[in-house]
Amino acid sequence: MSALFVVNLQSSRVKRKGSRLKPVSEKLGMSLIEADSLADFKERLQIAVKSEPKHIFIEGGDGTAHIVMTEYFRALKSGQRPARFTIVSGGTTNQVAGNIGTKKASAEYLKSLLTLEAGTINTLPLLEIKVDDHAPYFGFLFSSGAIPMATQHYANKLGVNGKTGPGAVYTTILEALGKRTDKKSAFMQPSQVRIIVSSGKEETIINEMHLGTITTTLPGFILGIDPFWGKGDAPLRMTYVRGENTKILGLVLSAALKRFQKLENTDGVESWNTDYIEMEYSGPTVMDGEILPIASKAITIRATQPVNFVA
Repeated sequence: MSALFVVNLQSSRVKRKGSRLKPVSEKLGMSLIEADSLADFKERLQIAVKSEPKHIFIEGGDGTAHIVMTEYFRALKSGQRPARFTIVSGGTTNQVAGNIGTKKASAEYLKSLLTLEAGTINTLPLLEIKVDDHAPYFGFLFSSGAIPMATQHYANKLGVNGKTGPGAVYTTILEALGKRTDKKSAFMQPSQVRIIVSSGKEETIINEMHLGTITTTLPGFILGIDPFWGKGDAPLRMTYVRGENTKILGLVLSAALKRFQKLENTDGVESWNTDYIEMEYSGPTVMDGEILPIASKAITIRATQPVNFVA
């Protein structure tokens, strides 16, 4: 079977402990992409996907999965059936791998996944994000407002003290949550947004200051937190927090403890299962940990065709 192995050498775990996919690809005689620079990584991906691999193995974090999916689906021909994917955790944050990926990376196990003799198949769509006239981005988790602000703070802080890894990320999140959003010292601040949420014949329009949004197609969320309680089977799960919410730590803890009834009764926190989202927003946005360009017109969010992930 035509398979492609992709390793991001700059991913946190790969950088510290070495690649688990590389020796497997060599043993199985499969094509391998590994690169140190992002430009080289993308260029080699664009060439490799033209050979139409049937199964793509990815080793890295959430950002690596996002980059591979974006390059692959931008190159996918209309009507072409997408490849199967297996994601092996190897980054700073591995939310995607934790949901639909695997920690097993032996040659025997991955070979069994190639032939579908073992493993579990998770089928779900991806997010397709269009920012103004940019080519679409593909991934799993999109956010506006507070989370991108915290991500930018983490990136700036990382450049100062050099700390990496999940511990540094979670420490930054807790630091962000601990600073009330109504204080001048907070680096998560309300920002203006206009949002259209469309599902079937129903449409919700929001035009106000918001603290943030989170949208995903994943079945779960980081640290066991799953702050989505929308009804119906529409593919996009979105939660919205109004700008006047100052008790963000309490909201997160309620989600962590599965106290969705408390969230539903909190004014200014809403959740939908929906088909299409349009945003007019000129603040920071993040997809799978990667900061996207600032929109000057509109951001649109749709779901792709279903994709098979084998783990």
